[in-house]
Amino acid sequence: MKYSIFSHIRDLIFLCLLFYLLKTAYDRNYTFLSAHKESIIHELDRSFIDQLYTAQRHVHFLQEYDDLHENNCTGVIADIKENLTIIEEKYHKNSPALVFLGPIGSAAIVAKEELLQQKLLAVVKNINQILYTTNKIEQFSSIQSIDEGLQLNKQLIHSLTNNA
Repeated sequence: MKYSIFSHIRDLIFLCLLFYLLKTAYDRNYTFLSAHKESIIHELDRSFIDQLYTAQRHVHFLQEYDDLHENNCTGVIADIKENLTIIEEKYHKNSPALVFLGPIGSAAIVAKEELLQQKLLAVVKNINQILYTTNKIEQFSSIQSIDEGLQLNKQLIHSLTNNA
């Protein structure tokens, strides 16, 4: 059986596509397993992790912003960054004994996640207060959810960068 050059090219393209799909599947499984390394008993909520990382990016912006160094906010920002690190560690790590407790262990995990969400909401509110004082805005709005607070913080950071 004779193959034409086009058949060889087609086979090569399919082989490359197969390797790409296998690499993508491997990368996704590797990141999933590395994130769940410390808490294999329950699946981590990706939206909470995204909210946590977004708050960490906001804090990183605050650390890099020069006007906050003049207002002596560096200690407060360091405390916020430490709180976010603690929240991340507690979220990723569970006690292996919880798996043996059955429904009680599941309830303990849910209660822990709700507590961490409340702590993250408090941290987002602290970031919001710093951004309001930096923007010199008199009117302060109350934040009811983490997503709402992160969106408001994003707008305030955007207005800070546009004013600079």
